[in-house]
Amino acid sequence: MNQPYGVYGYRFQDPPQLPIYQLFATGYQEVTETDYYWDGMKRIDGPLYLFQYTVSGFGQFRLGDETHDLYAGNAFLVEIPGDHHYCLPQSSDHWTFYFVLFRQQHMQALWSELLHAVGATPTFGPVSAVVRSLQHLYAEARSNRIQNSYQASSLIYRLMMELLQSSTLQQQEKMNWPQQIKQATTYMEAEFHRLQSLDDVAAAAGLSKYYFTRMFTKTTGMSPMDFVTKLRIEKAVQLLRSSSLTVEEIAHTVGYSSGSYFSKVFRSRVGFPPADFRLAKELPSIDRLQFN
Repeated sequence: MNQPYGVYGYRFQDPPQLPIYQLFATGYQEVTETDYYWDGMKRIDGPLYLFQYTVSGFGQFRLGDETHDLYAGNAFLVEIPGDHHYCLPQSSDHWTFYFVLFRQQHMQALWSELLHAVGATPTFGPVSAVVRSLQHLYAEARSNRIQNSYQASSLIYRLMMELLQSSTLQQQEKMNWPQQIKQATTYMEAEFHRLQSLDDVAAAAGLSKYYFTRMFTKTTGMSPMDFVTKLRIEKAVQLLRSSSLTVEEIAHTVGYSSGSYFSKVFRSRVGFPPADFRLAKELPSIDRLQFN
């Protein structure tokens, strides 16, 4: 769904005793300047909860001691104020995302359950129910169809329920995987840095290599080698950000025989060579603010 960019704010006055979820702002933005930086301890618009979902490009998100690069499909959930920041790093030419900000009143228990269920940095497909709900909320805002707190609250509730349901569906989906595929993924997650061929993985699954490859691809939606590459690149990103190892050393650490081949694979997946990637180390603007 292609939608125009915009940010829309809401300040509805509700009776304090009613358990209404209060929408603060929602937006769809593309940022291209590295001065885009939000420090969760310095913002003056809280207390709020924030859900932000990446559509394209990538941004950087730190929560406590952990730093994450957020690509298409990656989201984050945070409390404002809080020990976090998010920004457009120098290695990214743009970051396109949806976001929703809402007041914490009446939402604390649900938010805690949500974090327990999906974590602070979940991933969702572009046509998932979560993303469709997020796009619908923004479309309602842009079309000026959120006219009162009850409409706003119902949209927030729908988004929260889709988020909670997504975790259940993902868990059920993995639980329903054939036992051989579960064994294989566990083996690959532990041994990806040492794997030389699929023979060992197929053996761990108790299947022939040909049959295992077909079953794995049908079950997970990716080939076994794509899954291994995903694990290796994720680990490489972590090492590039948090260690002083050279690119060549990181290549060997994650399972590649040469730095040049690792760099080629890394660039094809991330969009930047590893060396370039390593170098990248108040109130939001609002297009319309609605009151009642």
